[in-house]
Amino acid sequence: MKRVYSYRKMKKDLKKLSFCYPELLRVFRLAATADGNQIYGMALGNRKAKNRIVIQASMHAREWFNTELLMQMAERCCRRWKKNASYQGKSYRKLFKNVCFFILPMVNPDGVSINQYGVSGIRHAALKTMLAKYSAKDYRIWKANARGVDLNRNFSTGFANDTRMEKGSEDYAGMRPFSERESRALVKLVFTVHPQAVINYHTTGHVIYYKEDTELVKLMAKITGYRLQKEDESVNGNFGDWLSEIGTDWCTVETCVGKAPSGRKQLFLEWKRNRNVLAALAKMFCA
Repeated sequence: MKRVYSYRKMKKDLKKLSFCYPELLRVFRLAATADGNQIYGMALGNRKAKNRIVIQASMHAREWFNTELLMQMAERCCRRWKKNASYQGKSYRKLFKNVCFFILPMVNPDGVSINQYGVSGIRHAALKTMLAKYSAKDYRIWKANARGVDLNRNFSTGFANDTRMEKGSEDYAGMRPFSERESRALVKLVFTVHPQAVINYHTTGHVIYYKEDTELVKLMAKITGYRLQKEDESVNGNFGDWLSEIGTDWCTVETCVGKAPSGRKQLFLEWKRNRNVLAALAKMFCA
């Protein structure tokens, strides 16, 4: 089996980061999933800062590549902060004084486990029974959570538009808006921290989707080199649609090329494109 970046590996790395850099990074638990896994987050920066940015990845199970990418991005900031290194003439100590990033590296840990290990990646008996009904499916391209819901269709804005009705299928929105613990956890975080912006990491395509032409969008395109793609006014229950409705700036960054899950050969290339994203965003708020 090819090497994967698992929920267990992420937990170990989070523990290591919080131990090594307690002044800059704090790990928190946002919610528990249907299979009893935790949705972990990192508060990176000055937790008292008024400037806040939420970054989330692996909402779709097969896109766990971005979990490792975000973990490496956070670790780089911690190392450079400790060494008092600089980015474009600003020290990391100053950069992270006026901002706090709330990073959720794996929003859908149940789904990731299914994608990586099949039904054996799930512990809960009832969930195993339900998933066994999809035995004809290729779990290597599994996108949903353990309840068969596409989390990026489970939000209220445009709910059930352009969706499918079969559990486990791509774009199945669930029985009702916010029916899933993972989507409710994201809503809880947004309403708790009131971020200036939200960045959603997905794969694939080397493209940045957005609806409003903001400084955030321009900066993300400049740093990563991904092309910009403005979305139309249609809505279908995705996280970005909901963020637009509540007036929060956002963009969706699609890393990698080809089909997900992406191979590790792409990690270094995507790392080169994204390694300075956090520092560049912090510089926006640096006086």
